[in-house]
Amino acid sequence: MSSVEALIGAIVVGLIALTLGKRKKKTSSGSPPDNKAAKVATQQIKDDLNEELDVIKKATSSDSPASDLANLGNARKR
Repeated sequence: MSSVEALIGAIVVGLIALTLGKRKKKTSSGSPPDNKAAKVATQQIKDDLNEELDVIKKATSSDSPASDLANLGNARKR
């Protein structure tokens, strides 16, 4: 008899734990608002990258690409 009571008690405690343990998921309000500062920074980084790539392309297509690329590397270290 005591084992039946223990089993019933365990089931009741388990059901209480399941009902109280579940948390409601927060509903998302959609996508986050646009971050204008991040857009400006991203665009600036892309522009800088394109400028640097253009300089490298010009250096590789010049008469002495090795010295031009070395000069670019040395200027970058400074």
